[in-house]
Amino acid sequence: MLVVPQIKKDVKLLFKHLLYRNYGSELTMNNLVIRRTGQTVKGFTLVELMVSLSIGLVLFAGVMSVFVGMRSTTADTSSYGELQENGRFAVSVLTDDLLRQNFWGDLSETFSLSSLSGNPVPPAAPGNDCVGEGVNNATFPQAVGPFRTLWGQTIVAGSLNPLNCFTMPANTTTMVGSDVIQFKRVISTPVGVATAGNYYLVANLSTGGVFTGDAANDAYVYGAAVDASANASAASEASDAADAAAAAAPDDDDAAAAAAQAAADETAAANAVVTANAAVDAALAAGVPVIANPRMWEYQHHVYYVREELVGDNSVPVLMQGQLANFNMNFAPIIDGIERIRFMYGIDTDTDPSQPGYGIVNAFVSATNMTPALWNNTGGTRILAVKVFVLARGINPDIKYTNTNSYQLGDDLPFIPNDNYRRLLFSSTVTLYNTSVEAW
Repeated sequence: MLVVPQIKKDVKLLFKHLLYRNYGSELTMNNLVIRRTGQTVKGFTLVELMVSLSIGLVLFAGVMSVFVGMRSTTADTSSYGELQENGRFAVSVLTDDLLRQNFWGDLSETFSLSSLSGNPVPPAAPGNDCVGEGVNNATFPQAVGPFRTLWGQTIVAGSLNPLNCFTMPANTTTMVGSDVIQFKRVISTPVGVATAGNYYLVANLSTGGVFTGDAANDAYVYGAAVDASANASAASEASDAADAAAAAAPDDDDAAAAAAQAAADETAAANAVVTANAAVDAALAAGVPVIANPRMWEYQHHVYYVREELVGDNSVPVLMQGQLANFNMNFAPIIDGIERIRFMYGIDTDTDPSQPGYGIVNAFVSATNMTPALWNNTGGTRILAVKVFVLARGINPDIKYTNTNSYQLGDDLPFIPNDNYRRLLFSSTVTLYNTSVEAW
């Protein structure tokens, strides 16, 4: 029977029919060649592809330019924000010290050696003491010349450490063309308990004394001694009066009892005087000044200057602060990115209080042009105000930016950097209220 071959033939015919029906193709079983005859293939021509790519590139370039521009703007904004923050903080720190410069608590007299008492007078100089120009310009007043509570100088190449106290580690140097300034004062808020390692001013309206914190807690024994002496005097007078009353009435038991009680009170008051005087002697031996009814303030000496620090290949300017701590002048960086500080001192040359110009600044003078007579307030001249100039500089350079701006810090020649750092100049004028006060 030929059933199987016939089935195979029928399958082949059916397969060929399906191919022609669905694909319009021609099939050969040997090489399976299919020829498309019934369907059109559509796509993009080469010209269309090139136009599409060109448009895409233009759009991509536009998006990238916006992105790069936004990134650059963000970086610039961040840089200027940092400059604003650093500059304002530096002005705030310097202004705060200037406002409180020459503040000496309750002491109404000019702060000098003659207004101080104690043993010794004054205390020994702190370690690494900062001694400025003049005969009396250390931390504590001396017995020669006026005591300078405010002084400054412009740093020059031949004098990088004018106060002989700057800390200068490796890879650091003092910024030439910037100023150094120093203040002496007490911290504004009185204290009741002294801390070891610090200096303190104890004062009333008429006199004061400077002593170390190790003995400061004995400062109030003088008030106790004065009170004890007053109590003893009153008790003695009361005892004498009671004795007189008892003598006038020998048979009066109450008068006799009152006289006995008064005598006991007098003895107790006398013993209190002995105890208080012993405390005073101990305080004197410790170097605490003898001042009645005092209040106590921490004594401070602040110094500011700018130091350059080499960090890798980049030089970073830093505002330095020196202050008293642990009986020593210690320096530490407080603000990065402060390149220059300059000051001009407002001088009142009118010495007659009855004249209209008294108490008004006649001229602002730079540190370079200040004379010893002006620093010492000779002849009644006074420094009534200070102009502060702070030049803040970016920490890192921007190679796409060249700074050729001119920065005027006071009456000196303008500073033109010609480098790749961004800068902002800040200025402020501070009135020295404590200098203009004749008496508190």
